[in-house]
Amino acid sequence: MKKNERIIQYFDIGLVGKTRARDMQHTLVSPRTIDELMTEFSVLRELNKARKKVSAKSKQEYRLEDMEELDGNWLLLINVVDTEAAHPVTQKLDGTEDDREIIELGDDRGLESSSHVLISKQPNEAGKHLCLFEKNATLPFSKAMSFLNHLCLLAAKCHAANYKFPHPSGEAGRTYNAYCRITFVGHPSDDFKEELESGVIKGIQITSDMTVVRGYDSEKHGDLIGTDIKMKVGRLDVLRSGGNWNHLKRAIDHADTLNSPYVRISFTDQSGAGHSATLSSDTGQILDADKYIKKRKIEGFGNALRTAFPVIHDGIKAKMIGVMGDE
Repeated sequence: MKKNERIIQYFDIGLVGKTRARDMQHTLVSPRTIDELMTEFSVLRELNKARKKVSAKSKQEYRLEDMEELDGNWLLLINVVDTEAAHPVTQKLDGTEDDREIIELGDDRGLESSSHVLISKQPNEAGKHLCLFEKNATLPFSKAMSFLNHLCLLAAKCHAANYKFPHPSGEAGRTYNAYCRITFVGHPSDDFKEELESGVIKGIQITSDMTVVRGYDSEKHGDLIGTDIKMKVGRLDVLRSGGNWNHLKRAIDHADTLNSPYVRISFTDQSGAGHSATLSSDTGQILDADKYIKKRKIEGFGNALRTAFPVIHDGIKAKMIGVMGDE
């Protein structure tokens, strides 16, 4: 992390509903919109409840340090305090032993880091919300989303009336409780497209639900959770599609028409090194492999940036909004 620049990653986030009711499907339509959920997060923050330790004995704490509603977007500032981080050491250029300074951390005082999270209010055609994330070595995007999903559970408890619904059985007086779950996929980077286009596809697999398998019985075959459908990846097959990237897009289209959620591709680049990635069939975005997430650099802060902030940084906010159109 440098004093004059930040790296911004591009994701899509979605909202789904979840319930622990035993006699219902566990994934539902989201009980809250993004605006309603963010408003509930704001209440949690005002009540000093928007924080989480990884475990009771954990030396890390996550906090929703600040948040702001903008015109068309929500901006969150997530901080993490890590008391297990190594003691930072500073030294002057061409300095001597006397110039070295060690910042001692303790059991109750750790290294603090911040990440800004910019979320579009308007969903795209797939019902997802564009999300820009300030990359942070000590706060990966998956950890940030895990923290926000913790806040989703707290919001459902704090605003219980908003999450109670009539049971679909229609039985008088019977209800069930739901909560929100944030899902996410990453935008594929130019590097991913270039490495794939110049490489050699080794395999494409479409992951599908077991219901497509003849003779499948959910009670009899309860241990089986999915099946992989292989796609032809021969040289002529790829040429007919118009290249590696178009062949992958064709696989994604096939998966979408089959209601299969994922497509996994393996390939080698020009050097012969192997790579793999999993993509969502509804949007074609990446589900894993941080290396292949689309990134943009923002800079021009005059060497003034720190590892953490107590409030949203206006300069970072302005530049993140400025690169939203690059998606």
